[in-house]
Amino acid sequence: MKGIDIKKWYHKYRNDLKCYLLLLVPICLFSVFFVYGFVRGFVFSLLNYDLRFVMLEGLQFVGFEHYAEVFRDKDFLNGLLHTTIWTVVMLIGNNGFGLLMAVCLMKLSRGRKFFLAGLYWPALVSAAITTQITLYVFNPTETGILNSFLSVFGIPPKDWLVNEDTALISLMVIPFFTGFSQKMIIFYAGLNGIPKTYYEAASLDTDSGVQIFGYITWPLLGPVVFLNVLLSLIEGMKVIAPMQLITPHNDFTMSAIYAMYIDAFENTNFSFAFAEGFVMFVIIMVLTVIQNLTQKETVVYE
Repeated sequence: MKGIDIKKWYHKYRNDLKCYLLLLVPICLFSVFFVYGFVRGFVFSLLNYDLRFVMLEGLQFVGFEHYAEVFRDKDFLNGLLHTTIWTVVMLIGNNGFGLLMAVCLMKLSRGRKFFLAGLYWPALVSAAITTQITLYVFNPTETGILNSFLSVFGIPPKDWLVNEDTALISLMVIPFFTGFSQKMIIFYAGLNGIPKTYYEAASLDTDSGVQIFGYITWPLLGPVVFLNVLLSLIEGMKVIAPMQLITPHNDFTMSAIYAMYIDAFENTNFSFAFAEGFVMFVIIMVLTVIQNLTQKETVVYE
């Protein structure tokens, strides 16, 4: 049996080796910070890792007791409801505005890059700045932007961020109109990837822009729509910054992730928080799988 010719083997697989070496660092980082943390978190969710009691009683195995308790916890279920509303609204608003802006940019013959850069700037604004803008607009005093505008019509100032009927809506307004930038970039790239020959062929049959968009543009944007919807679902389900920075401990705006944060870092009940996190993980995974299954028959990849 002949031995392996190392030099010949290296020349044959050197490109593959370079790729594996480049992937080694991100794979190690992923393993350490995600896989290890994922497994360790699941183990802790099966224990009574509560700092209020663990020093006295020690760690004890409780199985799936915390998972059963999650579905009885009113704060988490209330937060899950608000998170669902937030996700649906932002998915529609951000993707709708993103697609509209991308289509408008494609119609420009000059200055496209300038307006593309200008419309992308909201994506560079941090969550802290966005929350400050929300506070300025919905300030409950007479100096608030919205209250100042309504006072012109004789409408008294309102506590927008405290009232049960307006608190969650007030939090969603600014992100609804400013969260389209990243979606716009992805839609813009997708529109640029559609061959112009399709539009030239369609123009022979109709001059209607609506029909061309419905029969040509929209079907060919299937993979891009899938990606943007998936990103919107993940972003929406993990929302926490507006609730934590603007309306902390407000039952009318509590999100699922914020409820998990409170259980972990304020109530020191880490095992229960881990269980809440894994419930959210399963929900996101189920939504992703459902979306993937429904898109397989409708997405056009060529």
